[in-house]
Amino acid sequence: MGVRRMPTEKTRNGNKWTEARFWSFVRSSLRGAFQRWGPKHEAKEMAKVQVEGKPHKYEYICAECKDGFRATEVQVDHIVPAGSLKCYADLPGFVEKLFCEKEGFQVLCKPCHNAKTQSERSN
Repeated sequence: MGVRRMPTEKTRNGNKWTEARFWSFVRSSLRGAFQRWGPKHEAKEMAKVQVEGKPHKYEYICAECKDGFRATEVQVDHIVPAGSLKCYADLPGFVEKLFCEKEGFQVLCKPCHNAKTQSERSN
């Protein structure tokens, strides 16, 4: 038989949310605002190149593998990860890293981005 865990105390949002649920909500809200962050879009635009011989077709160059990809096949990556957000003490650093300027971003194809993310999680 498995180990029985004590229920996690719900202290947020009228005693409906745990601390983990609260910080997940805050993280998600900040990441939603990040989708409108101008420097993120500037970084993607800087990786855009015209496809040779096709004047109205563009691709994005992956900063890791250097191959060209369609817009839907790339993601804008934080060169320095934003880190974790699990308590108030984490908030200033997380926000500062999340909302960095264009030099803090790179465009990666999805496979390269996934590999980088997995590497960061295992460290």
